[in-house]
Amino acid sequence: MTSIEIYRAIYENVFCKTFNRSCYVFLCGGAGKEHIRNRVRLILENEGFQILYPEDLFIEMLNRDKKADLLEYENLLADNSDIICIICESIGSAVELGTFVQNENIKKKMIVAINQKYSRQKSFVMMGPVKHLQKIDSNRFIQYKSDDSEGLCKKLVKVFRKISKSPMNNKNQSFRTMSAYIAFIPMLIYFYGRISRKSVHHNLKEYLEFKKELPFNYNEIFNASIKYLLKSGILISEFNLEEKDEIFSLSKKGNAKTYNLIARSSASNRTILHDKIRCVILKKQLNN
Repeated sequence: MTSIEIYRAIYENVFCKTFNRSCYVFLCGGAGKEHIRNRVRLILENEGFQILYPEDLFIEMLNRDKKADLLEYENLLADNSDIICIICESIGSAVELGTFVQNENIKKKMIVAINQKYSRQKSFVMMGPVKHLQKIDSNRFIQYKSDDSEGLCKKLVKVFRKISKSPMNNKNQSFRTMSAYIAFIPMLIYFYGRISRKSVHHNLKEYLEFKKELPFNYNEIFNASIKYLLKSGILISEFNLEEKDEIFSLSKKGNAKTYNLIARSSASNRTILHDKIRCVILKKQLNN
């Protein structure tokens, strides 16, 4: 089998059978260490949700395109997530709330959490964006206490699970979205064991060209996805001086998360299918 055929086997027999079983949440809020968003992220990840920060997706693209601004990527934000949750705990998150509620694609995925002590104030946030969201669905508004991150998470998990099980939640499996790369790349490494950055970048690009689904901004999405996977501790990177390239492997955390996701595959005879893929890769590696 060629690399394209191996990637196709992993995509069709593993990725497509598991991707809809994961839930990707863009978590917006305060960026400082003291803000509740960072505490909430850890708890939600332990509950099985894939948590992304908008800056994880956008910073790579903004660095490469100096003329771009965050507003241009609103639809990309919607495409890359199942849920967009704004914990309104800073001026920046209040601005995000006011901006995002005007975007139809984002609005239908939005959940907003407001500190309980501000929830009764007749502020612009409460009388404008929050009231507008409540008209659509009262469950999209959550109140929390600043010293009770666990209580907030319980409320969020309840709403997230309800949304993720909705028949309307059929995720886009296209590689125009960062979430597809975040799910697919660890699967590749799970079967290969170790793989170079150049190799996965080149072979995935070849496969997407073969499928006629290569996005125009492939490099930006690929690099942003790798950056996220490293930052979140899913991947481990070692630099090979001889090959002058990064070598990726799964961390203990990454291996466990990927194994648990693959184990929930809807494919019939999945163990046999997965063993066949491993055997082909091992044979190819030994021949090389």
